[in-house]
Amino acid sequence: MKERFKGRKNYPTEEIDPKNFYKDDKVRELIQKKEDFKFNQEDYLKLYNCVHCGECETELERIELKQKFLEDGNQVEGLTEMINCFEKYRTPYPSNKMRIRKPEEIPKESDTLFFMGCLSTIRIPRYTEHALEYLLKQKVDFTILDTEICCGWPWFASGSKREFEICKKENIEIFQKYNKVICLCPACYFLFNEYYKPEMKNPPNFVYISDYLRPSEKKKKGKIGIQHLCQLKNRGREGVDTFVNSILEKSGYDVKNVPHWCCGGGLGYMHRTDIIEAIAQKRMEDFDDSNADFVTTYCPSCWWILQRFSKINKINPKAKDLFELLL
Repeated sequence: MKERFKGRKNYPTEEIDPKNFYKDDKVRELIQKKEDFKFNQEDYLKLYNCVHCGECETELERIELKQKFLEDGNQVEGLTEMINCFEKYRTPYPSNKMRIRKPEEIPKESDTLFFMGCLSTIRIPRYTEHALEYLLKQKVDFTILDTEICCGWPWFASGSKREFEICKKENIEIFQKYNKVICLCPACYFLFNEYYKPEMKNPPNFVYISDYLRPSEKKKKGKIGIQHLCQLKNRGREGVDTFVNSILEKSGYDVKNVPHWCCGGGLGYMHRTDIIEAIAQKRMEDFDDSNADFVTTYCPSCWWILQRFSKINKINPKAKDLFELLL
């Protein structure tokens, strides 16, 4: 695999913690022999040394190994608290209350649902408000739910299968009412298409919000570094980065050539946060070296990373989400 940054591994967790990185061949070997052994607590560092960027060929097998780790009686820090929140709120957070200001123009009923996700509505409300404003400006007909149930990604990616299956069952019942579901989060988009859709009699069309991006009517200016989405690029949407670049360029922006590398946010902020932070800091250095005015993204998890670590690392480009840049 060709290096995108000279001297740096394309697999972010191999770059940061090579001692605890399982290569694809090792993952396949463990899957084949998984009935013959039990994981112990010391295996945690290796099994959870993954931010689910999809760069490798064994992402789903790695999740299967996490499931076995938990089934073998081992513990993951923070998972019990997450499961307790799930039982009360159907989110990984101690709340299911949306913090967004809901525009009055959003219709109460529509054949299209905009599914925003728990991170988007609870942790980063301004990002989500910009996305809502953007869709309304594009005259997209959609509605939203008063309360959302998590898509299940935090538990799916943790290896905690029971909670994911409950999220899937409850959301499928809701989604049957719609012809289309627009996703704000690439993890939701992935799960809905790969795991929900096959179990639905008449599934809606699950689409990603990037499909609705259009060049700004008002001419913009500025140099931009973009955090493109691993969870789209590495899961069958290879051309999405070129499309988004063209939208920004047609809007008047100068898109800087910052080679793609994970920001660390694909898992959210849980489990091996030491790895997540180290990846994020390295990625901030990439953007700081880009001579850009802004750094942006169109993923809630990436935005959480950019917003937080651009301030911690005091990089020169200002973090602005893509919807704000196009409004």
